[in-house]
This record gives sequence, C-alpha cells and structure tokens, in this order.
Amino acid sequence: MNFRYYEIPDDRELRVLESVVRLHTESADPVSSAAVARDLDHRWSSATIRNVFSDLEGRGWLYRPHPSAGRVPTEAGYRAFVEGIVLPGRREGRGRHLLESELEWGRGALDEQLRGAMDLISRLSHALGISLLVLAPGADEAEGCRLTGVEQLLEQPEFEDPGHLRGLIQVMQEPGPLGDYLRGEVAGAEPLKVLIGSENRMEILSPFSLVATRVEGEGRSALLGVLGPHRMEYPLVIDVLAGLGQLLEAGRDDPRRWS
Repeated sequence: MNFRYYEIPDDRELRVLESVVRLHTESADPVSSAAVARDLDHRWSSATIRNVFSDLEGRGWLYRPHPSAGRVPTEAGYRAFVEGIVLPGRREGRGRHLLESELEWGRGALDEQLRGAMDLISRLSHALGISLLVLAPGADEAEGCRLTGVEQLLEQPEFEDPGHLRGLIQVMQEPGPLGDYLRGEVAGAEPLKVLIGSENRMEILSPFSLVATRVEGEGRSALLGVLGPHRMEYPLVIDVLAGLGQLLEAGRDDPRRWS
C-alpha cells in the first residue's frame, strides 16, 4: 500500500530530503546518493545529489553516521519533512477513506471503533497506539491508558539498542504517566500535535516521535497518540488521526452512529 499521502515538492532540496526520509523509513539504513538518484528517476546525477546532501547537512537536516555511509535524517530534518512537505501537501480525506475501507465504521460503540482504528494504525505503521477515553469533555476522570501494537514496534531495528528498549519497557510497565503527558500535550486548541525526539518534554520519550490528537463523540472525548521511532510513517499516522476526527465530526449529529 502506498502511504505517500502528500504532493511531492518541486524544490530540489525538499525533494531530495523527501526521498531520503522515505527511503530511510522503509529500510532503517543510511541512504546513498545513488539510491536517491534511482528513486528520483535520475532527474539529477549522484554528484549533484551529493552536493545537495552537503547543503542539507549544513542546515542540520541530514547527518552521516560514519565517513563511508549514506545520510540519515536528523530530528530537524524530520521536522522540515513534516512542516515543509507532509502538512502542506496533504490530500484531505485519505485517512478517512482508509478507515472506512478497512473497518466497519459507525457500527458499534465509540470505544470499540477507536480501539479498532488504533489497532489498524499500529499494524500499518509498526508503531505503538495510545488511547485514553475521557468520560466527558473537560472531565478529569478517564477510563485508563490503553496501549496497542507493542509487538509491531518491537520488530523495529531501533529496539536492538538497549536504551530504546528500556524506555519502551518503562512506558509499558507504567502507562499512567504517558497518559498524563498525552493529556497535557493535546489540552489546547491545536487539533493535532507532532513531537519529534527531544521536542518531547517527557525525557524518556526522546528516542521516539509522538503524534497526538483529541477527538470527540458520544459526549466523550478521546486522547489518541501514536508513538514510534523518529523514522515514523508520518503521512500515514497524521492522515489517519485526522481522518478519525473527520468521521466523528460527520457522525456527531447522526443518531444511527455509535449504536
């Protein structure tokens, strides 16, 4: 399935950055100039792409893990990818259509629908789904923090690093602080938040990226998040979480929903 849910930019630096991010997301390996040249149908030569690599390194968007390696995006590079490519180039409705095609959407209670959606996004993105169902908008009481997709996340090569693994185990053993953190991050008016690496105020989450949102239905609100490596499938995760909000908004005044 193709998750490139955004328009490809014309700017050469952004186009090369997009290619590096996508290829690294797929393989977890450093990306060479030859691989980018092939990916871009040899629009530019490997030598030209190496020059662009140097420019992107100068901006702090790429780095080279060791002298003979290709390039890997930095946290700033992922931020540039999200802000400069994914969000401006999004195709509205793609995440909503994916949910409707993969799930029997609207048949069942809200918590069942959200559970199915988070299971789906965890499976497709190989990330950890986090859901916190609040009993009423603005209420302090919640129905607990649910995690899904642990097995998929552990399959990622990042968790060969003991530091990453320890952080994940701690989150799994004590999900309460993660739920509190999620609540704090999506308490404002911003509909969706993307936090990459050290942008997370919760130090244990610095090896991860978090995409979080709040959705409402049935007089309740749900806080939803997706936690994964920095090379998360951002377009997919952002579009599906946005699609959840669109579906709930569309069904809010429909008495046949959530029966």
